[in-house]
Amino acid sequence: MSGEGNYINIRYSNDCLKLINDTFQRFLDVDSINYQSELKKTLEKIGLFFDLDRIYIYYFSKDPTFMQIECQWNKKDIRPKRTIQEEEVVYALPWLIREIKNNDFVAINNVEKFPAEAVFEAEVFLKEGIKSSLIVPLKSENKLIGFVGYENLSKSMTWEEEQIKILRDISKAFSYTRARIVKKEAYESTLNGQAILLNNCESQIWALSNVTSYATVNEAHAKFFGKKKSDLEYQDLYDIFDIDTANKFSEHNWELFRKNEPAEKELEIKNCKGENRLLKIKSKPQRDEIGNIKYLICTAEDITEQRLAERSLNKAKEQAEAANIAKSQFLANMSHEIRTPMNGIFGFLELLQSTNLSLEQKEFIREAKSASEVLLHIINDILDFSKIEARKLTMEKIRFNLRNTIEDAVSLLAPKAAEKALELYTMIKAGVPEEVIGDPSRLRQILNNLISNAVKFTERGEISVTVDYLEEENEIAVLSFEVKDTGIGICKEHINTIFQYFSQADASTTRKYGGTGLGLAISNELVKMMGGEIRVESMLGEGSTFKFDVRLKIAKGASEQKFAFEKLQGVNILIIDDNANNRKSVSSYLQGTGMKVFEAKDATSAITTILSNANTKNKISVAIIDYQMRDMSGYELATTLKTIPFAKDTKLILLTSVTQKGDAKVAKEYGFSSYLGKPVRRDDLLGCIAIVLGLKKEYEKEHQLITKHIVKEVKNTLKPRILLVEDNEMNRKIVISMLKSHDMTCDVAVNGKEALKAVSEKDYDVVFMDCQMPVMDGYECTYEIRMLEGDKKHTTIIAMTANAMEGDYEKCIEAGMDEYISKPINFDTMFNMIEENIKESGLVTDYNIIDNNIDYFVETTGLKKDDAKEILEEYIKCLPNLLEDINNAIDNNDFDKLAGVTHELKGSSGTLRIISIHELAIKLEEAALKQETDECARLFAKIKDLLH
Repeated sequence: MSGEGNYINIRYSNDCLKLINDTFQRFLDVDSINYQSELKKTLEKIGLFFDLDRIYIYYFSKDPTFMQIECQWNKKDIRPKRTIQEEEVVYALPWLIREIKNNDFVAINNVEKFPAEAVFEAEVFLKEGIKSSLIVPLKSENKLIGFVGYENLSKSMTWEEEQIKILRDISKAFSYTRARIVKKEAYESTLNGQAILLNNCESQIWALSNVTSYATVNEAHAKFFGKKKSDLEYQDLYDIFDIDTANKFSEHNWELFRKNEPAEKELEIKNCKGENRLLKIKSKPQRDEIGNIKYLICTAEDITEQRLAERSLNKAKEQAEAANIAKSQFLANMSHEIRTPMNGIFGFLELLQSTNLSLEQKEFIREAKSASEVLLHIINDILDFSKIEARKLTMEKIRFNLRNTIEDAVSLLAPKAAEKALELYTMIKAGVPEEVIGDPSRLRQILNNLISNAVKFTERGEISVTVDYLEEENEIAVLSFEVKDTGIGICKEHINTIFQYFSQADASTTRKYGGTGLGLAISNELVKMMGGEIRVESMLGEGSTFKFDVRLKIAKGASEQKFAFEKLQGVNILIIDDNANNRKSVSSYLQGTGMKVFEAKDATSAITTILSNANTKNKISVAIIDYQMRDMSGYELATTLKTIPFAKDTKLILLTSVTQKGDAKVAKEYGFSSYLGKPVRRDDLLGCIAIVLGLKKEYEKEHQLITKHIVKEVKNTLKPRILLVEDNEMNRKIVISMLKSHDMTCDVAVNGKEALKAVSEKDYDVVFMDCQMPVMDGYECTYEIRMLEGDKKHTTIIAMTANAMEGDYEKCIEAGMDEYISKPINFDTMFNMIEENIKESGLVTDYNIIDNNIDYFVETTGLKKDDAKEILEEYIKCLPNLLEDINNAIDNNDFDKLAGVTHELKGSSGTLRIISIHELAIKLEEAALKQETDECARLFAKIKDLLH
């Protein structure tokens, strides 16, 4: 800025040059002690020389948005720039700061000619009475660190070029000096800090200038030898230590110098007390400019006690491992020895129960089975407890259907709940993923423990199992489980103890209800291993609610629903049950299907709903009726509905807590199209609705009653080929008898060698293989069978073992077995496995390929009709496996496999002139190559429709 006023003409006179020279000379010798005083004297000289009113120096703080005056001078009658030295906000003067940053100086000659944007600056200059000002930036290494201001308050002046140049030159002395002092202080602070660290460090540190000479050491190293630092620094080893110590050190040092790289070595040497101490020495060479070692820097830790502790610990570890192996072996043997007779007890009780018995005898059998189940439960709890205690319990990570796992756990306890007339229902909320990755058996175990306790401690009322989906993060689902009962409840003072081992609510509970007190403690550990926590809310006499959450990875490419929901659009469903929670549970399963759901709390409301909607678009298509209601039973309601013309077309499905032999026949007589046991499974319910409405063709026969067991009944008409490999006569007798009770037979082998011979001569649906046998055990036999079969076929082999320890399942799978069933055998599980592995070639009559395609096949090939039929029948036998491979490939998004098996279907159907399938197979192969999941599923569904 320029302005009017008095002019000061300054030439480069001798006085001026002397001022500059004196200033730089003065600041050459300035240190941190006399810096402030010398700086103030210099500012005074400059001010008097140039006839200025005041001079000040600002430096920016560590936070560059703040600044502070470091030094200032003013004439006697002029007020100082700042009376208090404190941090100020930089951008209180935004225009001025920008000018300082962007220019070599800022000269203000006339305060009345500030630019428009300098509003704050004009106000400050007016307030302080500043008439002219020169501001010079202070820099260090080209970085702005502050500024010096020269001001006049008593008169105006115009800053000349020569004057500005002189003041800029002088100002450089300020920035140079301050930068030097700041760096020196920082360096001294670093040195002092390093000295404090080095001399107070417990680790020994020293530097060697050559193999036998110290350069420097810290206090710890000198103290180790009972000496002072000055006794060792710049001294030769042979002048300090005895000959043995010096020889040891020099030999050690020579090796480190020779390696010429970072190294680590242990050295045993005597300390000042004459004790042998083991030092762990780490060394690192410090090199000069040409790469030669200047110093060898060494650090050492005294690891004598550590090594002694390690030896002691290793010895204890070896002893503990030996004891643990013995303990594990004992548990395995105990498990095997107890489970083998338990298998006999369960088996013979099961067989005895199927004979003609008096009511008293049946009661004895029931009590014996109950006691046996309790004993087995205790054995399993003790084994799990021992695994958890030894940290040997691990979680599997396999893909499984979450809904099925939950429903299996609930269904297992349904009969016991029904015995006590308890309502047991499941609520799996929308959004819960169908398929996840984790350990289904352990999740089922947690649910079984909680539901079993709920049934045990509840005399009347209901038990609910609710599952909700909380959140998802990185494909990990957080799932919330709640098991609520209306049982005896828990006292407040006992709530915090129930998850401890061998603990129950109180002693009277143990006496009345029994139990080991392990179930909840084990569940607590399992929940923690699944990344969650378990808690309980309870009021004495009002019931308990156990809540836990787990984290499970969501499986990619989860399979779709078993049938298309679009077929159910517009279907009206009526749920009739006097229990609101049961209605809510069933209703939740129908959400998202397109069906319209109505509810009725009793038979009267149901009849009213059916009649009021009879001639509307809301006409009831299916009525789901509870067997037992307060005003009228399910059978009575069905009888009533049969007399109402408007309800004649309504399909009836019966829900009952207990399904017994003969129920199907009675339900059919009362007009029910289907009946399902509670707790209801969603897939069973939806499949049942689809079948009774004629939307699914599977197992559809005129006037047939649909139940969840119908698939099993169809499969059981086939005769499975079973081989039992078992050396224990009692176990053989039990299995053979149980198979006979289900109209099945089996071949028998008493060791692995006989089994290998049997499998080589006959094709079996399933082989039940005992693991521990003489001559050849089950593992070796399975390996030999797999070698024998190669890629030609794969016989299903299921391990049957009384062992139940960690790694038994993995050992069986590694040997080549397909599944694992522990003793005592759960025969429901065994029969499920048999049903799953029956070859379905007997179902070929369900296919209409022969009737629909034989004429064209005969016409195009010239074959006789009998020959053509025989070829098509052989083809049909291969179809189930081929279709299963396609289905599995679609479920798993395995497009390479899908393209391969579809190509096989395309070729075979084309050769046999089955044009409809051939054309669809072409499209399916193209969709597989393009990896179009939805299109593949749609085309495969059309192929299946053609085959049924």
